Amino acid sequence: MAQRRHTAPRQSLFRQPFAQGRSLKERLQAYGSLQVYSLKASFSRIWETPIASSLTILVVAIALALPASFSALIDNARQPLEALDTTSQISLFLKPELSNEAARKLTERLKKNPRLFGATLLSKEEGLKELTAFSGFQDALAALTSNPLPAVIILRPVATDAASVTLLLNELRTLPESDRVQFDDEWLKKLRALLAITERCVMAFSLLLGFGVLFIVGNTIRLELQNRREEIVVSKILGATNGFIRRPFIHSGFWYAFLGALLALIVADFLILGVKGPADELAALYGSPYRLSFLSLTSTFVLLSSAILLGIVGAWIVVARFLREIDPA
Repeated sequence: MAQRRHTAPRQSLFRQPFAQGRSLKERLQAYGSLQVYSLKASFSRIWETPIASSLTILVVAIALALPASFSALIDNARQPLEALDTTSQISLFLKPELSNEAARKLTERLKKNPRLFGATLLSKEEGLKELTAFSGFQDALAALTSNPLPAVIILRPVATDAASVTLLLNELRTLPESDRVQFDDEWLKKLRALLAITERCVMAFSLLLGFGVLFIVGNTIRLELQNRREEIVVSKILGATNGFIRRPFIHSGFWYAFLGALLALIVADFLILGVKGPADELAALYGSPYRLSFLSLTSTFVLLSSAILLGIVGAWIVVARFLREIDPA
């Protein structure tokens, strides 16, 4: 009985905010107050050890900044590639004996096709003029007695995926006026494949660095647990729950990851800024309107949330293992 009377009051010091008999609102307010207090206390502990904490935050920032920068560059590369997809063209070569009037009627009919953005007719005469102007064989072409070039209809498909384009090409080949259909998208396929490979590599690289962040935060929390081992053991003797002991260390993991992610955003933007000038100049030389952009809001949110999750999980794993060691039951 004496032991029971002695133990109960000590446990109530840690459980009092959630004691039965309180309303749900009071419990939530008490829980929120504890979280805010623990967040402030854990940040103060980090602030009290500036050198060690700064090193941990810096390593976390470097581990997060590299995949963030690569992801931003991939997003920038995807934009002009998507624009190239929308400007893909199909060349429909008409039969040589087809008259210009029949070619115009076919062009008007194709313009009404819902799977096409538009259709532009390049007549035999216009084709010969372009060939004469740009080929350098003006004398040889002038000696021809007849125009050997067929009329061509330039088509822009709405859908540029492989299945839709193949279906459209087969439909165009069945036209009685069609002589040959050409859709030169091999270079686009190569670019898309290269971008897909790069994305996979960046994803694998990000996963490896993510495990690195998990290990860095976990190791830092483990050292902090060892330094405060006696304090934790005394708290357990006084009746502290695992949740009470775990809370400040989880919040420390949160702060390490959150501050590291903020620093990673700054580092990533500086890395992108270093390539932005030459990349914009290269785009201007090719007459492209695209300019290198910084991390988007979505990428920023993903980076922050992923880092916080890794920090909390890393701290949780280490604290749970430590609590099992000091109290196997």
